[in-house]
Amino acid sequence: MVHERTVTVEGALTLDRKTLDEAGLHRRLRLLIQPGEIRILPEAPGGPEQVLDSLAGCLGQASAPAYDFGVKIGGLYEAR
Repeated sequence: MVHERTVTVEGALTLDRKTLDEAGLHRRLRLLIQPGEIRILPEAPGGPEQVLDSLAGCLGQASAPAYDFGVKIGGLYEAR
């Protein structure tokens, strides 16, 4: 569901907690700034180890280094 609001800014733009919660945005955020546009996104997940640690309950109780999927991580977002 899309909610649209028009605001007039006279100084700093402030978004209240209720507005952020409605958008599913919580504690840590990323801002993408382009001419004429500012996008607010949830913070990107950390490296592959952090993602695996968050999934550890699904895959077993071992931490990320215990898993070996044979994936070599190259540059940003690149798996070989």
